Amino acid sequence: MDGDILVPITLFLVTGAVIVSVLVLKYFRRKVESQEILAAIEKGVEVKFPEQTRSRLLPGLMWLLIGIVVSLAMALAIPDEAPAGMWVWGLIPVAVGAAYLIVHRVESLQEEDEQV
Repeated sequence: MDGDILVPITLFLVTGAVIVSVLVLKYFRRKVESQEILAAIEKGVEVKFPEQTRSRLLPGLMWLLIGIVVSLAMALAIPDEAPAGMWVWGLIPVAVGAAYLIVHRVESLQEEDEQV
């Protein structure tokens, strides 16, 4: 096996291992939390569930910035032999980020209306 192909394969495998590890750890944490809640319910203790509030601001900003960086990188760093317009693919994460930010803004406006 050539050394040039070994680096991308290793990068792919390590990235996959990290993703799987995070998902497995999250699964076990939720399993333990569920067992604790069930044990508390069986003992008759009143269980107060934490509020699930998910902000869409951080993922929106991350997708937006990643899209901008990908677009710039493809526009500036692609060799001349590549097809023209490859930078357009960076607009996909930009659109996802913009959608997250729009939803975040709409939800925050709705919360303001509810408080008034």
